[in-house]
Amino acid sequence: MLVELETESYNRRRYGKPWIAVVDFSEDSKGKFTFGEWIGAQGEGGILVVEGEPGDIIARGQKDFRKPRNSAPEYYQLQQDGSLGCIVAKATAYTMWRENQGKPKPTGFEGFTDSEILAEAERRGLMIAAERHA
Repeated sequence: MLVELETESYNRRRYGKPWIAVVDFSEDSKGKFTFGEWIGAQGEGGILVVEGEPGDIIARGQKDFRKPRNSAPEYYQLQQDGSLGCIVAKATAYTMWRENQGKPKPTGFEGFTDSEILAEAERRGLMIAAERHA
């Protein structure tokens, strides 16, 4: 699911460009950040773009050169409808990530029976590998 967030213009002498990332806590408690893109010009508004799945933890931030302590990222959990939900603390984000790990990832086929999926594959002329070799 593509996540797109608009950003406002900013003072480019004080702030770095905005960033967004999907966070994976499987390797350590700091989290591994897989960064998305920021589309915009320095100092102007733009759009943050990242690919994620419902339940993923999304972090966003912007470096404050004058007060580095204000540079801490904000954490969110990606919702089923594509929204980010409320800002949460990093510890809460870690807990939400951990709880989400046991859940199966949505495939898009949840509302269909096996026979409906096979019928659609046949309609589209797709062959199942097992049938090719039979």
